[in-house]
Amino acid sequence: MDLGTRALVLGIGSLAISWVPVLNIIAFLAGLMAVAFGLLARWPTGWLANEESNPRRALAGVVLGGIALVVFLVTAVRYSAL
Repeated sequence: MDLGTRALVLGIGSLAISWVPVLNIIAFLAGLMAVAFGLLARWPTGWLANEESNPRRALAGVVLGGIALVVFLVTAVRYSAL
């Protein structure tokens, strides 16, 4: 599995569980990993140059991971105020 696919899977998973109050901590970590893997997959040079990467999946993973991070912050603030 290439880094773009890993970023997409982590982005989808983190967005799916970022709404749950206790599991959103795991979603935060998965969202960070999705953004990191997606950015690494789109990086054109270095040790990743020989690995086939899907830039569209990587970009989707970065976007979904970023949205999951925002949802985590909103839900963390909302549930801490209760």
